[in-house]
Amino acid sequence: MYRWLLGLLSVLFLVTGLVLFAWSGVFGSIDPEKLDRQTLIRVIQLRDFHRFSPDLVERLTDRAEQEFGRHSPNKPVFEFPHWEKKIHLYFYARRSNRHSRMEANLTAMARVRYFHWMREYQSAAEKPDRQAALMNEVVADMRYWQTIYSDYMHALEQPEPTLIELHQDFVRMIDNFKVEASPDEIAQIDSFAQVLSRALFVAEVQKTILDIFTPFKRK
Repeated sequence: MYRWLLGLLSVLFLVTGLVLFAWSGVFGSIDPEKLDRQTLIRVIQLRDFHRFSPDLVERLTDRAEQEFGRHSPNKPVFEFPHWEKKIHLYFYARRSNRHSRMEANLTAMARVRYFHWMREYQSAAEKPDRQAALMNEVVADMRYWQTIYSDYMHALEQPEPTLIELHQDFVRMIDNFKVEASPDEIAQIDSFAQVLSRALFVAEVQKTILDIFTPFKRK
């Protein structure tokens, strides 16, 4: 559940992007709000977000969330023929050896969303109910992406990562957010990460309890 856009969206974009496609609209000027699903995927795979303005990266992040996020009507479905499954397994096994441009772009998008949540949470410091509602939304989003990732792993007939592995991914993601951040921003990143970790832990405990007692309720 700790894996967010960096891990989960990367899977989604790899899955959808391993097809032949036209290059129209990918390498010119970008209007995120007008990008169709396939072109959006190709932009994330092939363009360098570090060359974009912060405003454009934020708009692309919003567009990706609209297209693939928790409230999207088009949840991904993973069904692979044998040859395509082999391709995905090849890239999955080598995912940590080097970071692709796509992974760098996804990290940039994850950073945008993380900072948005962090600052919104801080701005509601005197409104505990608002903070609690926001954290519930954040946890729901991360659990959604965990479901997507689980679907992908099942399609590849691979075991899901353990909670320890997911937590390690979360820590690496937070460390990536600190690159080029100011000392004050690093302190804020760490503080919000602690709050988020606690909320995710509580959600996991609640899910475990629910899974234990649900069979008894059906009897």
